[in-house]
Amino acid sequence: MKWPRERKRVASLNLLEIWILLILKATAGRWVRADKIMAIVFLLERKYGLSKARFVPGVIPWSGDVVVALRRLASLGLAEELPQGGAYRLTEEGRMTIERYSLGDPKLRYPFIDMKSFIEWDVNALAKHIRVNYPEWA
Repeated sequence: MKWPRERKRVASLNLLEIWILLILKATAGRWVRADKIMAIVFLLERKYGLSKARFVPGVIPWSGDVVVALRRLASLGLAEELPQGGAYRLTEEGRMTIERYSLGDPKLRYPFIDMKSFIEWDVNALAKHIRVNYPEWA
């Protein structure tokens, strides 16, 4: 008799968590600071309005929703946080999980195109872009 393979249960992810995993995927394994993730999610939310992340104004608008999502992804083993905190990268399990989501879905495809562009910007350029285009948030 063959025993069924034990399947790992994948947690249900919301759109914000999926976006964050895609941002981490776009870094190609590099560490990315939480403030940069926050800035990118802010810009995506302003353009697409899909993740429902709430922000408060600042040099880089801050969101408790993004912080909670980052911590949850780290606790699920999908993202890894630097021991001293403040930066994240995708784990192998996170990479396999995000590969299950189709970039054929417009909610993911178009934001991912923007993510790949924004990930190349430094945090100061993102902050300036926010200040110029969304002055009420800076």
